[in-house]
Amino acid sequence: MSDERARRIASNEALYREVNERMDALHHAFELPGGSLKIVCECGNRGCVERIDISADEYEDIRSNSIDFIVVPDHDEPDVEEVVRNEAGYQVVRKTAAQGKEVARETDSRS
Repeated sequence: MSDERARRIASNEALYREVNERMDALHHAFELPGGSLKIVCECGNRGCVERIDISADEYEDIRSNSIDFIVVPDHDEPDVEEVVRNEAGYQVVRKTAAQGKEVARETDSRS
């Protein structure tokens, strides 16, 4: 695994995370009913458009760690991240490569 590949994957994931952050903000701004969100898969595949149903509370819990991302099952990249949680309909992956962690932290709008 090259540092450049780890950085590229993390950059792609960070892009999707930012899209989800904006959807979460809209959910709160408009006080939408229900405690669930429909987010986009935060995997490293820039062409992925799969959606994930997740509770707002679960989303907030996962977002508390800037190196964690929410992906559709089997969308993980084992050479740069590890699956740390398996849930119904999604997995949580954590960056393991140094370059990926760095990008994830630098691009986290909450830090």
